[in-house]
Amino acid sequence: MKHLFIILICLFVYSQAEVKAATPEKAYDAPDQAVWHAASKTWFISNLGGGISLAKDSFGWITQTDEKGNIIHPFWIGLKEGMHAPSGMTITDKYLYVCDREGVHEIDIAKRKITNFYPLPGGEFINDIAMASNGDLYISDFFGNKIYKLPATTRIAEVWLETEKLEAPDGLYMDNDKLIVASWGVLTKPGSFDTTKLGNLSSIDLNTKKITTLIKEVGNLEGITKAGKYYYITDWAAGKLLKVDPTKGSVVDLITGLSHPTDPNFAPELNVLAFPQHGTDQVLFIKLDQ
Repeated sequence: MKHLFIILICLFVYSQAEVKAATPEKAYDAPDQAVWHAASKTWFISNLGGGISLAKDSFGWITQTDEKGNIIHPFWIGLKEGMHAPSGMTITDKYLYVCDREGVHEIDIAKRKITNFYPLPGGEFINDIAMASNGDLYISDFFGNKIYKLPATTRIAEVWLETEKLEAPDGLYMDNDKLIVASWGVLTKPGSFDTTKLGNLSSIDLNTKKITTLIKEVGNLEGITKAGKYYYITDWAAGKLLKVDPTKGSVVDLITGLSHPTDPNFAPELNVLAFPQHGTDQVLFIKLDQ
């Protein structure tokens, strides 16, 4: 804990007079993922909306903050466009890619406009997304034990990998030519979040699709990012932020006592790691001491 300093916890609540009647009363409602956009020096935070809900209710949105977490646009995009429950995201200088119940939104950041929607047929619980160096997108399907691929050349969805060995794949992170998968675990029954076995941290070769287990039974893993040589992973059920050294296979409980922490992201320009909490409708910004 001495190598860690929480510099900001943001929880903004807007009165009904400050927003339109058709919008929620608070900027964060089951915030799910934070991503840093270096070009604009802002953070984007996805919100499931309506609490921890995966309903197809057109009641999800993206919030934009400045680099310190001060809200710029509480409802930057999503409500008018009918986002259901935006969750995992990945970003480039130009585009923000957002997972939703039925596929992936492509958002032109400068224009603040959804330019494309890429459906993922047969998806059961579209969860997280990562981008390879060639622009291909990989998306996890939690209940389907699948990983979809949206090739950069076509953006036509294909089931890239489907196997029970994925054990409810949740968080994704692209580390060179390896797709790092943080899994929830073996589910007791379809559609359940209860597990008979905790989730592994795994690496998948993009060329061979070979799955290599890095660390077994780590937790009910939610999201993953990397800073320096370490992976930072959230355990949603146990309320932990984990610091993982993949070369040593070591796992350290960096922060405990969290309330359903979700998908983290690292801003190297700030040396700050940010992640939301479902349980408190907060986003935590943490200065790392690498």
